[in-house]
Amino acid sequence: MSAQEQQSRERAWALLALVEDDPKVQEWLREADTTGQAGRNKSSTRASVGMLGTRRFFWATAAAIALTIGTAGTVAYRYFGAQLYETRIGEQRDVLLPDGSRMTLNTNTVVAVRYSRVGRRIELQRGEALFAVKHNVAQPFEVTAGQTLIRAVGTEFNVDRRPGGVTVSVLEGTVRISAVTQGQSEAARPESAADSGALARVTVTQGEALEFRAHEHRVHTEKADLKRIDAWRARRLEFSDTPLGEAIEEFNRYSTTHIEVGTPELESVRISGIFRTGDAAGFLYSLQQALNVQTHESASKVILTR
Repeated sequence: MSAQEQQSRERAWALLALVEDDPKVQEWLREADTTGQAGRNKSSTRASVGMLGTRRFFWATAAAIALTIGTAGTVAYRYFGAQLYETRIGEQRDVLLPDGSRMTLNTNTVVAVRYSRVGRRIELQRGEALFAVKHNVAQPFEVTAGQTLIRAVGTEFNVDRRPGGVTVSVLEGTVRISAVTQGQSEAARPESAADSGALARVTVTQGEALEFRAHEHRVHTEKADLKRIDAWRARRLEFSDTPLGEAIEEFNRYSTTHIEVGTPELESVRISGIFRTGDAAGFLYSLQQALNVQTHESASKVILTR
């Protein structure tokens, strides 16, 4: 199978995932299964399994086309609920969306995708994701993460949602961000009010980032940490004069081996280095050699002390 054929197949299944709950689609798929059953009665098990897979893919493609091509020849996606995508701790995943946009999910991430005739809505429920958006003015691409809403037409941007807030970094193009705040920052001028505060609208361009700090309910613009984003996409962690407490917090996002600092003064000790995500043994060995620390291991965690 060629790369183009594989991409077409992936897109058909992605489209089907968004519309498979529709009664008409269910009817088509039942018909495909019934036809496949008839085929089994006439041929060997191996041949019938292949026939069923081929027919089901045919009907999946037909269902996707029938529900996405409007009578006027325009593309109009319908949806009947959200399609969820999830990664576990230490896992990453690339997802091809129905319109050709792509998203890359980082460790421990949950994303809900809803496509409709008038828009493309993504909800980042947990974690971090990178979005490469296909240009389509008629169908705005919007990502919600907590109290922030990011809108893009054709661009590439990273959204990092953590308990302390949300950071949006723009790698290419421009995005417009709305965030509920309690006051007006220097970078954002609220244009309307919301019950929980002002609604700040900010335009962020390539190389810039906006951080929404949940405890402050304020937005801050800064230079995007593109080096960190490139590193996690390559399954690396890069630290440069980083406080140990901050480095360990970042490392723990990718590993089931939880590391804690047992001596408070170690929190502020700064480290530099490049590590593989999830490589707890290599990370701990480097800390032992560079900082002369001891490790105390239990079933659930590792504690560092002087």
